[in-house]
Amino acid sequence: MARILITGVTGQIGSYAAEILLDAGHEVLGISGPAARPLPKRIVGCTPPLTPERVEAVLEEAGPLDGLIHFAGPSSVAASWSDPVATFDANARLTATLAFRLARQPEVRFVHASSAEIFGDARSPIQDESTPIAPITPYGVAKAAGHMAVQVARLGMGARASNLIFYLGESPRRSSNFVFRKITKTLAAIVHGDAEHLTLGNTRVVRDFCHARDLARAATMLALGHIPGDYVCASSEGHSVLEVAQIACALAGVEADRTLRFDPQLVRPNDIRSLIGDAAKLRTLGWRPSIDFRGLVDEVLKHDLATQEPSRS
Repeated sequence: MARILITGVTGQIGSYAAEILLDAGHEVLGISGPAARPLPKRIVGCTPPLTPERVEAVLEEAGPLDGLIHFAGPSSVAASWSDPVATFDANARLTATLAFRLARQPEVRFVHASSAEIFGDARSPIQDESTPIAPITPYGVAKAAGHMAVQVARLGMGARASNLIFYLGESPRRSSNFVFRKITKTLAAIVHGDAEHLTLGNTRVVRDFCHARDLARAATMLALGHIPGDYVCASSEGHSVLEVAQIACALAGVEADRTLRFDPQLVRPNDIRSLIGDAAKLRTLGWRPSIDFRGLVDEVLKHDLATQEPSRS
């Protein structure tokens, strides 16, 4: 049995990782953000908050560990424009502090949730571990700094530290301020008569969508074994935001032409054209997505259709 600490354990991917580890008989310790949901009963809680200044105290409280999976930190690219310094502190300074501190405990496997945003508007529409790091958003800059700190800790300090370069993770647990979940929740409201239109920003951007549970499974694999390194974690398929909306409309029985609206005010600055991950390296470890794109849209949409609260008006 392994003892694994998960930061951001009540978040979308963190909660799936905890369930995977607990179901396999491992001990899970968790720490969550200040506004997060209560920890599930089987998770041993560590005292929040987790800040660079409190890393030492948190690790002392956790005791002996076999692995630490680091999911904590804001994940909204759009929100990062509003407070880029706070985004950097949470995603770069904290990651670097953890990575350099755990270099003193090389028996602990450290897995960092990196992001495809580190590649920026890459010249190639498909990226792998060799793609140059060239972020163009505050969030991307912060994740790139954390990513490179993990590399330095591994290559220069002997840490058993890995970067999992996540593309977009989606599930019924995804926040509705992200476009995938915004689409499914709005369509559920339309089906129930509580909304008329789905308004989107740039629908031409192409993204790689994976089930959050599959991303969590990759993180647990690296926390429990395998050679530390940098690994792209993605479905290796690209789909535009418009395609997500059109497929969801078809599954919901809604006419896309009458439903979809475009608002230029929703277009983000420096919106990256294409982020598709080549996960060939991770696949050599035996990882594969368990659900395809259409199945992912269908699962999340069905959840939102079933849980949509009727309007009281």
